[in-house]
Amino acid sequence: MHHPVCDLSVVSQMSSPGGKIRGCFQCSKRRIICDNAEPTCKKCQKKGIECSGPGRIRFSTGVAQRGRLRGSTLPVVDPSPEPTLESNIQATPVPRRIRWKSDQPARATRKNVKGVGSGSSTRQATSISIPRNGNAIPVCTETFSLQRNDPDDNDESIDHPSHKAPIPVTGSIHQWLAPLNSQTRMLMSHFSEQVAPVMVLLDHISNGYRNILLPLACEDELVQRAVAVVAAQHLALHSPSYQSFADQGRATLISRLCRDSTSPDRVFTTSTWATLIVLLVGETITGSSEYAHILRTLTSLVQNADQIAPSSARQFLSQQTHMFEFLGQPLLGEHQGVNVLSLPLERYLDWTCYDLPAESEHNYMIHLSRMAFIKASQIYLGRVASNDDQWQLLESMKELVSQIEPNQMGSHALVWVCFIAAADSTDPEHRSFFVDRMNLIFAKTKFHNIPAGVQALPAIWSEQASSRWTKSLSRLAPMLIM
Repeated sequence: MHHPVCDLSVVSQMSSPGGKIRGCFQCSKRRIICDNAEPTCKKCQKKGIECSGPGRIRFSTGVAQRGRLRGSTLPVVDPSPEPTLESNIQATPVPRRIRWKSDQPARATRKNVKGVGSGSSTRQATSISIPRNGNAIPVCTETFSLQRNDPDDNDESIDHPSHKAPIPVTGSIHQWLAPLNSQTRMLMSHFSEQVAPVMVLLDHISNGYRNILLPLACEDELVQRAVAVVAAQHLALHSPSYQSFADQGRATLISRLCRDSTSPDRVFTTSTWATLIVLLVGETITGSSEYAHILRTLTSLVQNADQIAPSSARQFLSQQTHMFEFLGQPLLGEHQGVNVLSLPLERYLDWTCYDLPAESEHNYMIHLSRMAFIKASQIYLGRVASNDDQWQLLESMKELVSQIEPNQMGSHALVWVCFIAAADSTDPEHRSFFVDRMNLIFAKTKFHNIPAGVQALPAIWSEQASSRWTKSLSRLAPMLIM
């Protein structure tokens, strides 16, 4: 087996031998004086470029020309079987790590390591910031590329530690992604941590909002804007300064989608599909009454989903479309609600399915949740069909929901279930129970569609004697309650 050997050109933020403090790599490359601000210098911030900050390492391919690594080359994966333990112990060289000059013992020997590709025009070096304390071990995890050494970049010292942590090397070339600015990274991180967990039953099992939509947003500008807008909408709930950005961004996205609808090759793409899904997530955050336009657009365009090539992204987007159709269409009117809820519910509840082992503790919660959605559908259809009291069905729903603890994982998904049951309730005890559960969920998620739905309930109850509440939902509760 070949062992990984990396050719590294190291650039340090520490003092040079002459006592001069060098700045970040970007200022050095531009031949300007860096202000050494942390974590990023002000000159890079002003130019709007990524700053390597204090400490950075650039990796390049090639062979070492001097020192103990002289003649070493990048490894090639050996297809031969793994050697025995004894041969492995004898053949494995001691790994190497970077140590800052200030951390070196007095006997450390200074060695220079340079790449042979100094004359190459390729400049795709990977910059990785590491702490100054010298405890971090730089690991080669990116694709290697030839790199020309900058004339003002000096080599740093290399020491030989005693620990034996292996240095992995990637075996394939990945697609290059343009760097994201700090604001976009922050918004995507907020979406991942605060928004994505609320949109699925089991966050730690599988979350396509994080694992599929965010990687897509790194490659697709339209999806990236949608994620940023929705993250800003969530931030604006507590920081009003984000409201203007969220409103302007949402308006721009709507205009872009309308403009694309006139182009046959852009009417329905994975990008458009994902953007509509993300915008609907934003409607649940704000409790906006304008969700109906986006939902109708989605249900209309999704009829062309067969033109999208099969992929994990298509499967996820299809499941989320079913979720928004199942929960959103009954709120638009009786006709739409009956059309959706009268179909086999397995068609629309695929977003509640998880590939879990039989002994998983989450299986029972998922079973209870699916039963709750089915029973809520029966309550809705029963009210459409007659004006008879459904006390027994509501009592059964109360007992079912009570089996799911308010703080249990997945309990946040029962907003729609509790709203439908509360809207049909005439018993004060039932009304109080379902409203209390909605308020408990809001305390966890902070999605404003929940208090908006609670506030609409008194008006719904006031009309129960004169008309079916299923006919009045679009007027009395014009928000995406889920």
